[in-house]
Amino acid sequence: MASPDEQGLLAAEEARRLAMLANDTAKLDALLSDGLVYVHSSGGKDSKQSYLQKISTGVLLYESLEFITPVARVIGMAGLVTAGMRATVSGSNSQRRNIASTYLAVWEHGASGWVLQLVQATPLPAAS
Repeated sequence: MASPDEQGLLAAEEARRLAMLANDTAKLDALLSDGLVYVHSSGGKDSKQSYLQKISTGVLLYESLEFITPVARVIGMAGLVTAGMRATVSGSNSQRRNIASTYLAVWEHGASGWVLQLVQATPLPAAS
C-alpha cells in the first residue's frame, strides 16, 4: 500500500496526465518546473517552454493517454514515478501516431507541492 507521500505523488502524476489530455497549459505550467527536461520516447527533448508551446499551438495533441500501473517512490524531497504509457498523438506538424513506452518521472516536493523536474521515456518494442 502506498504511503500518504506516495499517494500525493501519484495524484500529481494523474493531474499531469489529465492536463496533458485536456491540453491544459495553465495546469501544466503549475506542475512543471521551470528547469524541466522532457525526453520523449522518440528521442526528442523539450524544455518547459518548448513543451508548453507545442501543446498551446496544437503542434502536439494528446488524443488518448494512459499511464499504466504507475509506481511511486519518495526519497526525501524527491519523488520517482515509473509507469508504462500508451498514447495516440497528433498535431499540426505531424501524422497521428500510437505510442507505447515506459518512463521515469522525477518530481521535487516543495512549498507549493510536487513539481515535475524530468521525464525520460523509452519506446517499447512494437507488438508482433
